[in-house]
Amino acid sequence: MVDSVKEELDAYSWVTPEGMLNDHYITSREQLYKGMNGRYVERFTIPTGGSYIFKPLTNPAQHGRERWMYERVMSGLPPIYPQLIAASDLTIAPAQSWMIYEDLGQLVHDSQEATMLGAAVHMAAWHALPVTNWSELPRVGQKPSIRTMLDELQMHRQSTDELLSRLDMQLSASDWDKTTRLILTAEEELPTVLCHGDLHPGNMAEVDGRLVILDWEHAHLNTPLWDIYHLVDLSHPLFPRTVTPALRERVMDVYLDKLGSLGMQIERVSFTEWYDAYASVFSLWMLRLIDGDLRSEECVWPKEQLRNQWHETASTLEQCMKHMAEE
Repeated sequence: MVDSVKEELDAYSWVTPEGMLNDHYITSREQLYKGMNGRYVERFTIPTGGSYIFKPLTNPAQHGRERWMYERVMSGLPPIYPQLIAASDLTIAPAQSWMIYEDLGQLVHDSQEATMLGAAVHMAAWHALPVTNWSELPRVGQKPSIRTMLDELQMHRQSTDELLSRLDMQLSASDWDKTTRLILTAEEELPTVLCHGDLHPGNMAEVDGRLVILDWEHAHLNTPLWDIYHLVDLSHPLFPRTVTPALRERVMDVYLDKLGSLGMQIERVSFTEWYDAYASVFSLWMLRLIDGDLRSEECVWPKEQLRNQWHETASTLEQCMKHMAEE
């Protein structure tokens, strides 16, 4: 305990008042990834040999969110997250804010079935937490709400239909009506839960056989479908994966079984129908987004990775639309 307190006190000398790593007190640094605002998350070492992760605020819209999660929520979860060593005062400007975490070493983002199933069990546990005392959390994440996505697709119906045509798919007027009805019913019937918000493969990792969930700065309140879609079907240019209908069903079963054991019963057939509609809308919206990135000369992702992401998302869309048509 004494070492932990000393470590935390020392940590404040590792960062300058401007919120930058202080080269006078560190011996090496390694850039891990670049945030939306151009700042880097870095691994650094200190003279005693200790290694840590420095995370400045990488998305101004999430100022204070991850620290709030650590102070209010994380202690109620199993140790599936890196330990927070120190953080800047919440009163300083967002551009100068930072957090320092323990260094878990090289992370393996494998998206294997066992990882997804393990994450589904933990997800059910945080979805079962009461949210009545967390009203300050927003009701939307870093992407628009599913209703906004649906509205955007219907507002641009012609280009959406053209996109579907490129995939040899189509949604008739009755299909759109059914999808809309399922989305709205799910929003009304499903509970509001704590969502991680950004549970793509890059935010899950195996560390010495232990599952770790990273980057909680997009946490918000939503229906369970948001987290489920991110866990199972959200594509990412850096972390390709293949999802089959059978795998999707297994993840859903494990999630609902655990949720039921925690006292939250959700009818499976309805949940599956709602998910198919949700995933179809989300995937269509993502395909439009990826199309825009492919046309942009300023996009940060390599074109080949974006094309792979596009095909992965199209596969999810095809599977979920087909399953919805069979119901």
